[in-house]
Amino acid sequence: MTREQILSNLRTSLASSRSWLAGEAQAAPQDIPPYVLPPAEILADQFTAELRALTGRVYRVGDDEAAVEQIGAILAEKGASQVIAWDMAQIGLGGLPQLLAARGVALAEADVQGDARKGRLQAMEPAAVCISGAEAGIAESGSLMLRHGPGRPRLASLLAPYHVAVLRSSQIVRGLGEAIAQARARYGADVFSDTSNLTLITGPSRTADIEMTLALGIHGPQEIHVVLID
Repeated sequence: MTREQILSNLRTSLASSRSWLAGEAQAAPQDIPPYVLPPAEILADQFTAELRALTGRVYRVGDDEAAVEQIGAILAEKGASQVIAWDMAQIGLGGLPQLLAARGVALAEADVQGDARKGRLQAMEPAAVCISGAEAGIAESGSLMLRHGPGRPRLASLLAPYHVAVLRSSQIVRGLGEAIAQARARYGADVFSDTSNLTLITGPSRTADIEMTLALGIHGPQEIHVVLID
């Protein structure tokens, strides 16, 4: 059978079943399931266990002061002299600007629009750490959901090899469906009205070649550090 005969048969089959397929698609539920895995009694515990299973690092702290102290320890461990970050107000962690100033850590300019984009990206290359907040944490997969926009540059979770995210236990939901529903409730039906995307981060960046050799940090940070404020 020739290629054209095969394609002709496929077209005939699709044409004969198109109305049935359209009806099945219309009848299927359109909403994202709110969760998949069984519920955990404490979502923060489930989130922590799932992310650690993916080699992510989670630091459970009791308040903002302890969170700032933990970030300081990470910066010292990585020898960071420059960071890429969300606007401090968007991270919402009191004391963080003072920590960076006290340690002499420079805050890189993450606005890379326009003709100077290449030069600004090269200037940020030495930054070892990026710091962001998070829109939500997804317990059943250990994922972070980040909504980008003004004051929340995507580079602050992509460019540096070590990503530090600040998350509060009140932001953790069970599943992806709940996270999307929460974003719609907060920003309206058009979640993307003033932003380009939502980013889901599940553990460090992993890439495997055709021989299944796994490499970390090829398309994003090689380490994910979540400072979880209980």
